[in-house]
Amino acid sequence: MLSKRILWILTCTLLAFGVQAGAQGLGDGRGIDHVASLVRLENFDADTSFLENQLGFAVTPALLSPIGAKNRLIWFDDLSYLEVDTFTERNDFTAPFLDFLDQHEGVKFYGTEVVDAAQALSFLNGAGYPAVGPIPAPPLTLESTGQVFGFTPLWQSIVLTSRVAPDNSNFFLDYDETQVQQMFHDFPVLAPRPHPNTAHKIDTLWLVVSDLDAAIDFYQGLGLEVKFKNKNIHYLGGRGAEVRYKNATLALLEPDGPGLVADFAAERGEGILGVSVEVGDLRAAHDLVQHNTGLTLPIFKDKGRDRFLIPASLTHGLLIEMVE
Repeated sequence: MLSKRILWILTCTLLAFGVQAGAQGLGDGRGIDHVASLVRLENFDADTSFLENQLGFAVTPALLSPIGAKNRLIWFDDLSYLEVDTFTERNDFTAPFLDFLDQHEGVKFYGTEVVDAAQALSFLNGAGYPAVGPIPAPPLTLESTGQVFGFTPLWQSIVLTSRVAPDNSNFFLDYDETQVQQMFHDFPVLAPRPHPNTAHKIDTLWLVVSDLDAAIDFYQGLGLEVKFKNKNIHYLGGRGAEVRYKNATLALLEPDGPGLVADFAAERGEGILGVSVEVGDLRAAHDLVQHNTGLTLPIFKDKGRDRFLIPASLTHGLLIEMVE
């Protein structure tokens, strides 16, 4: 009898912890953590050089992963970042990305930071988003020196296995902030630096969707705020809704007549069209980019803010907006 009572108490305790974790929700941290643009291996050096030397971003040296990936990072003030990825070998992990690169280049996924991987995993599975994890990050190698770091994982990942985001474009990360700061201390070349173009944060990520209602349902199910369900972004030729994260906005877009959204949808269907980056001094950023590229890029005003676009044809599929 006593053993049954102990088992019942233990079961109730575990259930209570499970309910508490679910009630706490996803527990997103900064929100949109990073945006990853994929390029073919033969284009990697030219693309990252263009971002650095023509567009004025401060870019880290290349990092190598034992899973067959290579990347360079563009850090922002809140430790969100843009990431340019390529792949050095075909294996089970890299095969889907290499298949994508057979047809396209451009942004393929973004990460959402969570503050507690175990809590987030419990919430996701309980809310009808089957997921696996936490998956520890492997050590990384600084390509230029061969130095290896991250033996204590810098982050853990959670991956949805069904009921995924449009184009399966989102996963979740929980960083070991102490290890990240230690990386910056040990390898200053990997630490955030000021950008000559005055960029300081991700403002908006543009996600083209084929079913707006289903996309809204996906993000609302995660407990995220969705607003402006018929908002137009005229200069992109899109209409849709806004998902509000703590640090940035995710715009869910369908084509609204001819334009960049319709062109993207015709080529790729669903997926990430590009990213809007907030800068501290738009005029300085505009002058720098025009001077370096020799292009005439008009400044225009939308929703009360000055901005200009850098065509995706210049950046291997990544449409970039700079906005003040």
